Amino acid sequence: MRQLTLSVLLIGLVATAVNAVDYSQQTILVEGSRMRPGEFGIAPDSTVLQDTASLLKRVPGANVNRNGPLTGIASYRGLFGSRVNSVVDGMSWKEVGPNSMDPPLSHIPASLTESLTVYRGIAPVSSGIETIGGSMSAESRKAHFTDSDVFEFHGMASLGYSEADNGLTSSVLGTYANGSHRFHTSLSKEQGDDYAFDGSKSVDPSQYDRDAYTVGYGTKFGAHELGFNYSNNDTGHTGSPSLPMDIIWVRGGIFSTDYSVKLGEGRSLKTSYYYQDMRHLMNNFTLRQNGSMANKYRQNLTTVDGGGLSMVYKMPVSAGSLSLGLEGDQSTHDGLITDPTNAMFYVDNFNGAQRNRYSVFSEWVGDIDEGLELELGVRYTQVEMDSDKVGSSMAGMMPAVATLRDTFNGSSLSQTDHNWDFDAIVRQSISDELTAEIGFARKTRSPSYQERYLWIPLEATGGLADNRVYIGDVNLDPEVAYQFEAGIEYSSNGLYVAPRAFYHRVNDYIQGDEISGTAANRVAGMMNNGNMTVLQFANVDAELYGMDVEWGYELAESWRLDGTVSYVRGRRRDGGGDNLYRIAPFNTRAQLTFDQDNWSIAAEVEAYAAQNDVAEYNAEMKSAGYGLLHLRGDIQPMQSVNIGLGIENILDKSYADHTAAINRAMGSDIAVGDKVPGQGRNLYLTASYEW
Repeated sequence: MRQLTLSVLLIGLVATAVNAVDYSQQTILVEGSRMRPGEFGIAPDSTVLQDTASLLKRVPGANVNRNGPLTGIASYRGLFGSRVNSVVDGMSWKEVGPNSMDPPLSHIPASLTESLTVYRGIAPVSSGIETIGGSMSAESRKAHFTDSDVFEFHGMASLGYSEADNGLTSSVLGTYANGSHRFHTSLSKEQGDDYAFDGSKSVDPSQYDRDAYTVGYGTKFGAHELGFNYSNNDTGHTGSPSLPMDIIWVRGGIFSTDYSVKLGEGRSLKTSYYYQDMRHLMNNFTLRQNGSMANKYRQNLTTVDGGGLSMVYKMPVSAGSLSLGLEGDQSTHDGLITDPTNAMFYVDNFNGAQRNRYSVFSEWVGDIDEGLELELGVRYTQVEMDSDKVGSSMAGMMPAVATLRDTFNGSSLSQTDHNWDFDAIVRQSISDELTAEIGFARKTRSPSYQERYLWIPLEATGGLADNRVYIGDVNLDPEVAYQFEAGIEYSSNGLYVAPRAFYHRVNDYIQGDEISGTAANRVAGMMNNGNMTVLQFANVDAELYGMDVEWGYELAESWRLDGTVSYVRGRRRDGGGDNLYRIAPFNTRAQLTFDQDNWSIAAEVEAYAAQNDVAEYNAEMKSAGYGLLHLRGDIQPMQSVNIGLGIENILDKSYADHTAAINRAMGSDIAVGDKVPGQGRNLYLTASYEW
């Protein structure tokens, strides 16, 4: 077994770990860990979640970079955004916002998420394309086949309230299934105001408003299974105080279908296909004050159209299992910036920016000796990128804009990368209580469309949120990381501990380097009140290293103590050794839980050290250390009814999470340029009923 099961009960936006599987349960699976039955790396708790990414803070080595209430960008061991392979229902969903306002894990509301799987350490090549920063997968709630021909109707309804943001959540899931057919539909509603901190202060804008629904059908006949699913997201006015614009709306959905067949003798074939079509409008004046920018009203309409196909064949080979995969996806991104007060103004931010990936892999996992397991995998990926020509109304009045436009349009916009990944991991069972693991991998990632095709200095940077303007470089090379990992897992007499150490040496790491004396600097000076500072995406050399630990101890029959420890350091290997951007400092969590059959209560301490190793290249701010105390409880007063109650940040501690960014919005209780503070004391209540 390579899997740690962390069961987390979700009531509306609440997560409480339990041992039963039901409609109100959410499960975190940390692949690569070993756990005795009945033990959990995260003790029972309840918490209000605004998106599924919030669960990552309970995974060793993982964290969240947040630019707003619904913009939780997955981070793992110092790498985040497009470097982390985030898959939803088996699909590599693409962000419609060029500033990651809708990262993949935000596409499923937390109340409709059934499980979140995180691969600890080196991600298998089979887990996805471009896994240089790790791999994780979220699964939404769906109907499941029964064992008889009689149809059964099941479901779940939940409600939740959180005081800090006056938030209200609700969701309903209904399923109708027998042994051959399954149907499901779900609805959810999330809405909240600006959240409070430090007593009566608030972060403005940090309100949120989102509706979502899904419908699906599946059938099983003999050894074959076929399924169809459609999910739709309708996000309304939602703040993102760390970005130059806020969400006015995000609309659209994804259609998917999957087919699998068991061919006998341990052989199987799984295929899936999806199509995505989404639209997004953002602006800098509806949810925030425009201030000195009153003569520069800006709105940005962006779109993404894409889809993907996957086929994986498994068969037994030589005391193990061999997987052969063929995968690919395509996406086209457009972004048009306009001024609602000036019909003549426009900027083609991105015009037909394409990023297409075609990949094949082979992976074998099996025993090569008694107690000795080997995993070997290799993947080849061809990344094809292109863009249509761009333009702007400013080119006629500003020669520097015309220079940037003509240089971009005359460059070799069509680019093709040939990327090779491989991994080799050995696991040795030393005894019944102790297992050791060592691994090595080569992982690659091609530039994002923003890094290659951002032609005019703007902040459309995939959610970096550093208050800097960037331009891309069409000729960027892919990143290549050489990853080494070693760890042990010990479990005996109620104690579980699993430390891991890692080192990643990254060649051609992509980040911004300051440039001067160019047309981009002249444009930046005219657009930003004389500030001519521009960063251009460039290839540098970097390294990341650290360790993370998961541990737990069963104190008595009903008492458990669980926790995690995480540390990562990232820095450049050239250019004076500057630090990498937006990396969480040393942090730890510990939770004491008392658990009975129908109720539990838990106290959690969450502590972060100060982060002084910050990135000079984008003037990253240092952050102070802090500690938070949370108290959570849940009760099942009757069968099928669950109630959760808790207080987060019970001491109303004023703090700023280092992985949060700075405030960009005027009119808030936070000064422009200050770190966005964390949420103050929050009392919440949730309830759910299942049938």
